[in-house]
Amino acid sequence: MLEIKTLGYADIPAALHLCEQVNWNHLASDWARTLTLNPDACLGGFEDGTVKATCTLTRFGSIGWVGTFLVDQSLRGKGYGKRMFEAMLATAQRQGVTCLGLDSSDAGRPIYLQYGFQMTGQGIELWTGPTDRVADPHEAARPLQEIDWASLLALDEACVLVPRERQLRALASEPDASARVIVEAGRTCAFGFSRPGRLTGTIGPVVARDARHAGLIVSALAADRARLDGAKAVGLAIPDHAPFSAWLAERGFLMRRRNIRMFRPEPRAMLAGPSVFAATGLGMG
Repeated sequence: MLEIKTLGYADIPAALHLCEQVNWNHLASDWARTLTLNPDACLGGFEDGTVKATCTLTRFGSIGWVGTFLVDQSLRGKGYGKRMFEAMLATAQRQGVTCLGLDSSDAGRPIYLQYGFQMTGQGIELWTGPTDRVADPHEAARPLQEIDWASLLALDEACVLVPRERQLRALASEPDASARVIVEAGRTCAFGFSRPGRLTGTIGPVVARDARHAGLIVSALAADRARLDGAKAVGLAIPDHAPFSAWLAERGFLMRRRNIRMFRPEPRAMLAGPSVFAATGLGMG
């Protein structure tokens, strides 16, 4: 019998075990961030007191982003996923979420279609590669300072069309994370964050006025990851941005997987666009 209830910090090791089953890059800090940002929507399916399934919801105002939808591999086909997903939908409704988004794999897409999610033409690609081919601690992309936040947040919301202050501040404060900005004439024109991961480091989100500034940010963040992680590779989740993907490919990066963005009740323009060069991560908006 599956008991669905909210997860707690003590459940993070069991949740990480589910991530390892599907070879996801999550660390305890990723789960802790999700729990901190929306604890009432971090759902766990428990069997005999052990976490066997998860589904979470990150909120950006009235927008909800579905993530970490997992079922223990030994229990698939028993309807646990359906129960978890329906519990998440009910939670979203109670929280006043009017639009839900997610990054859908080929395997998960039929499930989401059943619940009224609509496909978009937008993909989100996971690219991974060596930091030494792109790392450059360019002085223009300096470390984020407290004085930069107001301008950074104004640029971000203008480009992604949802409020992300809580998520971005959480990312900036995590252990071994880094954050870079480019400020010109007193205004932020590009920024990005990086953090460690179980398999690779992660760069994202990256928002910039143009591709040149995005490249400077990514190069500086890759240098941060090389300094913090050694020879470990780095990954970026790229929302359909052909020129930037080509820039990565020229530097030895490979595209590992491509998900499709879906929305319910209807597609919305958010968390993407010409100024969004990398998302926070697959399933993180």
